[in-house]
Amino acid sequence: MARSTGPSPGDVASMLAVGAYPRQHAALRPEKPALICGETVITYADLDLMSRRFARLLAEWGIAPGDRIAYLGRNSDLFFPVMFGCIEAGVVLVPLNWRCTAPEIAYMLQDSGSRLLFADADFMDTALRARGALETPLQLHSIEGEGGLRRMLGDGEAGAAAPATFDLDAVIFQMYTSGTTGRPKGVLLDHRAWSFARQAELVNPGFASFGGDDVILSPMPNFHVGGLSWVLMGIVRGCTCVLTADPSPDSVLELSERHGVARIFIVPTVIRMLVDGVRARGRGLPKLRAIYYGAAPMGEGLLRDAMATFGCEFGQFYGMTEATGATTFLSPEFHDPARPDRLASVGTAYPGMVLEIRDFAGRLLAPRQPGEIYIHSPTAMVGYWGLPEATAEVLVDGWYRTGDGGYIDEDGFLFLTDRIKDMIVSGGENVYPVEVEEALRRHPAVYDAAVIGVKDDKWGEKVVGVVELRPGQQADAAGIIAETRAWIAGYKLPREIAFVEALPRTASGKIQRGEVRKLFTTPRP
Repeated sequence: MARSTGPSPGDVASMLAVGAYPRQHAALRPEKPALICGETVITYADLDLMSRRFARLLAEWGIAPGDRIAYLGRNSDLFFPVMFGCIEAGVVLVPLNWRCTAPEIAYMLQDSGSRLLFADADFMDTALRARGALETPLQLHSIEGEGGLRRMLGDGEAGAAAPATFDLDAVIFQMYTSGTTGRPKGVLLDHRAWSFARQAELVNPGFASFGGDDVILSPMPNFHVGGLSWVLMGIVRGCTCVLTADPSPDSVLELSERHGVARIFIVPTVIRMLVDGVRARGRGLPKLRAIYYGAAPMGEGLLRDAMATFGCEFGQFYGMTEATGATTFLSPEFHDPARPDRLASVGTAYPGMVLEIRDFAGRLLAPRQPGEIYIHSPTAMVGYWGLPEATAEVLVDGWYRTGDGGYIDEDGFLFLTDRIKDMIVSGGENVYPVEVEEALRRHPAVYDAAVIGVKDDKWGEKVVGVVELRPGQQADAAGIIAETRAWIAGYKLPREIAFVEALPRTASGKIQRGEVRKLFTTPRP
């Protein structure tokens, strides 16, 4: 059978709930720095106190359990008191991608029914425009500045003590991910999923060397399930977590040296920039113990370069928002250039999780036979907010259908082949063609468009738009991209526009995306 099964992580009922992290560490290590962001240091005692203050503020503002509030900002230490305060108050947090446009933000605020929004000064204009497009009132507060969130959490009463127990079935996050319908979908993740994921990592042999004395660095955005999971991996262990919104090589290397960082999690695009940055610097390396990567494929050549450059351990994650982050891990012991067969995989299942490969009819396939990846795990999402049909399509009899293609070998190692869905992964960000196509069609000269991912050395994949113009109309690539920028985030924009006389279509008029891809894969004379 093509099945990968991780060892049991133990009794789920006895695991430490995510909401209890601040209280536990405030009792064990109150003066230890929990979060460092710029010049700001928040100890574990501070984190507990600020989280309780935020829970109290939510009650004062009339935000009730089950309500949604949204957060629009770059990586900041303040995100975590907001997160833990929401969990204590039973409020659902909606982290927003700050790279999105005002229309995209407005849609997510309206869809989630968020009653309150916190926004960075840099995104206040976007927040105001998004709020202006809403049908329902929305409280808006600044994160920094006079009267902002930092001032609110810096003084005042502490609020009630954190709950002794938490409802593990309560939804604590509504995280938006782009969908094949062209609209983002709100992924509902409960307390059990996040708590189980951290428990699975604590007992995973691949993380045996990961201890509470380590300092970790997170340049991954907090709105991303990977970035958020990474910080919580550190907090559950009582580590010091360094946060930055700047993933540039100079920033990552300088922060690693200044704070004695032991472990970082970054996407392959940043790893390539780090390798190049190290060579350009011509000076010593930070003494890292491990570099973890995921969110996008990494070529064998880049991996070998990175391993030779940094000389530390490497580990790879494979996962998705709907599974609360990682579901497999390729541990350091298998990052061996002498074992290219293992390097080509994304590892084995997390403890307590089961992966299967099935055919189009849902039948289990034999080892090394490619098919669709199914996941059975307590970390699976509750569902898509307000989308019962879309939920039923992917949650089947306790299994989550990933839409990703792959196969499992005889030893349980998972290998990715292609994506069943048409998702493009560019620089670690997920881009869905339908969403980009919809934006391209807003240009008055564009009759129709197809969007594909094309292999790119820097970004992993680049977004390419193939456009069919209206009869008698003219447009250039720069103009189309500029027009599209008003509707979708910059990372979703096509990096190249190709013009065709007519897009290939089926008899029913549906664009044949496979034929479009051939335009970029077939050698030209």
